[in-house]
Amino acid sequence: MRRLAVLLLLLSSSLACTLPRGQDTIIVTATPSIEPATSLPPATDTPIPPPTVAPTATLEAPLLIVQADNALRNGDFDSAVEIYQSILSQPVLSVDPKLRADAMFGYGTAALREGLFSTAVQALTEFIASYPGDVRAGQALFLRGDSFLGLSAWESAIKDFEDYLKNRPGLIDSYAYERIGDAYLALDQPTLAQENYAKAVQGTSRALVPLLALKERVATAYLNAGNAQAAFDQYEEILQVAQVPAYRASIGVLAADVLAGMGNVAAANQRYQQVFDQYPQTVGGYRAMRALLQAGVKIDDLQRGRVSFAAEDYNDAITALYNYTSNTPLTQIDPAAFLLLGQAYRAAGNSSAAVSSFQTIINQYPTSPLYGQAWLEEGRTMFLSGQVSEAIQKYKQLATDHPDVPESAEALWRAGYLYATQGDSENSLATFEILGTNYKGSEWATDGLFRGGMAAYNAQAYARAQRLFSLLATNGTGELQAAGYLWLGRLYQLNNQTDLARTAYGEAAKIDPGGYYSLRAADLFNGQGPFVPPAKIDWDYNSPARIAEAEAWMRQTFNITQQGDLWRLSTDLENDPRMIRGNELFAVAAYEEAITEFTALIDANQLNPLALYQLATYFSRIGLYREAINASAKMLDGAKIRTEDAPRYIASLRFPIGYADLVLPETQEYGVDPLLVFSLIRQESLFEGLATSYAQAQGLMQIIPDTGAYIAAKLGWTDFTNSDLYRPHVNVTFGIYYLYEQLQTFDGNVYAALAAYNGGPGNSAQWLQISNGDPDMFLQAITFEETRTYVRRIYEQYASYRAIYGVKQ
Repeated sequence: MRRLAVLLLLLSSSLACTLPRGQDTIIVTATPSIEPATSLPPATDTPIPPPTVAPTATLEAPLLIVQADNALRNGDFDSAVEIYQSILSQPVLSVDPKLRADAMFGYGTAALREGLFSTAVQALTEFIASYPGDVRAGQALFLRGDSFLGLSAWESAIKDFEDYLKNRPGLIDSYAYERIGDAYLALDQPTLAQENYAKAVQGTSRALVPLLALKERVATAYLNAGNAQAAFDQYEEILQVAQVPAYRASIGVLAADVLAGMGNVAAANQRYQQVFDQYPQTVGGYRAMRALLQAGVKIDDLQRGRVSFAAEDYNDAITALYNYTSNTPLTQIDPAAFLLLGQAYRAAGNSSAAVSSFQTIINQYPTSPLYGQAWLEEGRTMFLSGQVSEAIQKYKQLATDHPDVPESAEALWRAGYLYATQGDSENSLATFEILGTNYKGSEWATDGLFRGGMAAYNAQAYARAQRLFSLLATNGTGELQAAGYLWLGRLYQLNNQTDLARTAYGEAAKIDPGGYYSLRAADLFNGQGPFVPPAKIDWDYNSPARIAEAEAWMRQTFNITQQGDLWRLSTDLENDPRMIRGNELFAVAAYEEAITEFTALIDANQLNPLALYQLATYFSRIGLYREAINASAKMLDGAKIRTEDAPRYIASLRFPIGYADLVLPETQEYGVDPLLVFSLIRQESLFEGLATSYAQAQGLMQIIPDTGAYIAAKLGWTDFTNSDLYRPHVNVTFGIYYLYEQLQTFDGNVYAALAAYNGGPGNSAQWLQISNGDPDMFLQAITFEETRTYVRRIYEQYASYRAIYGVKQ
């Protein structure tokens, strides 16, 4: 009932909208707190209305269809199947024929997505037989074909895809032919597979990137079948349109390999040479060079050394560069050869030879642009070999003897950093202060002053910290300049200099609008703690009034003269092949392929604000929030407009409340701020349910499998499997529970809870103990760069959500 209430609320909001349905290790010491301790964020006091309809068991078919469609969208396939079945089990004459057709089609789709292939085949077969005139009959053939593929019923799948092509030609032919080719390949009929693959790659049958990937597959199939010329032709077609150098190099080598295999050695070597000359810093360039060497072609030693070094073949790079430097007069040697030789020696573990190579540049080429870099590389080599004191002296010598060399600022920064790693705080702080004084405004000075200021603050050397932060505030740039002013404010407040503190916070707030330190300073200026929810939340973002406001703004901002509704897709967008293919793929549950087409359409219109607005609206309406975020971000960023300065409807496209029907009931149950959850989801996945991180975190709220198993045990989900984390209804339930658990563990401290969510509760507990509960010190105590950035980014996201959906008092 709780979920149904929210569903009805969202449904009523949707129906009220004019858009038709379907049309984003620093060690710190305890410091006095300068603000109230953060408490557990209360739930919004904007209540969700209770349900105004009968319980689910007695709902009429129209509302049941909505409920089932939402369950399907949320990955709750079991519930979707059950609800669709409940509609289909009612007497035929008691249900509107269109609704019954909707239920049967949805039932087949849900069964397919759940992996119930036999059930899907049965439901889709009945749909095709019962509703032959329905526009979705052809789409049902495609869906049933995919179901047959899941059952390894290859002949049946082939027939369905062929029938689909007859029923709905010219839409996604390429994708149907590819599936037919896959089925024939599974039947060990390579000739028929090739024929269909060849049809799949004809013309502009899909977006460029997937088309090129398919052409590669087709070329491989031709090679496996012994048709080298056809494979070569595919590679040639790829090279006619491919733009990325590394990709062109890899395809060029594959084409040359085919020529060599055909016995056309001269043509193959010519191709290898072209790749080697044009793309020397790529893996393809290295492969081409090895092929040329194997063919006995003479390669310039300097170029060979560069290419081998780029490919991390350090031994070959050393051999080639040593030959070059040994056989070339000193005055004619490119100093870059000694730099690369030194780096290759170091990578190979020969530190003394590396130092000798770098020193050669210092001694023999004092006017070379590589002079300063040679000093840095020599110092780095010393550090990596354990000679930390020698490295420090090398860095300081460059800055002392050659202060005008561009690399001197970086050298001082490295010296200050290394002093800190050795526990020599005095020399570290002194070095950072010299860096900030002598190289004002440089990125190294800015970073060094911040590090030094924090180290001094941690050591309670407040006078020194004030000097360093003053230098940073006066001469820094961007977010760290804002940080300088923020920490100056903290110091002033520590000394009860309230007016100076407010002035510093005010300056910090202006420097980097939307950035963490400016937002944090603004909260301090206003006497507000971090992550404080608004007094009230207004979820209305897409009512007719909101859309009218947005479109008036669009006309004024972008000088649009078009009459009528702006949100409607233009004729050009509706008829764009990428939109047509994307819509059809979306209808047959080929979501990843559909998104590829839609993304290509966004990129093609990135300079067209009206088209981006229309696309963002469209994608938001069909639940593709990441694509809506992408399109609206391109529109706003391209015009240099802050999201908070745009009307609420447009801002909501970039900061959506996606899956609100899942999020709001859970946040109410656990008393968690829903804006915090939406901020977290946006940071974790951009509302993309299939997202996976490098750490194998999965789904909307990016839960790793071990944590998922832990939460399942806590919640009593006995049938949990890792794949469930890709289902939004599971992921949101698990993610909000886990966030709630961390908030409970850390007494409502949102900083600590977020750090625990990302970096582990054990680590967060240590950081909290070090910082004594001070949120600003806690952030600096975080030793994982990813987690520190994570907390900052969610703070920024939260500020946007609060500005968009919060009701100003």
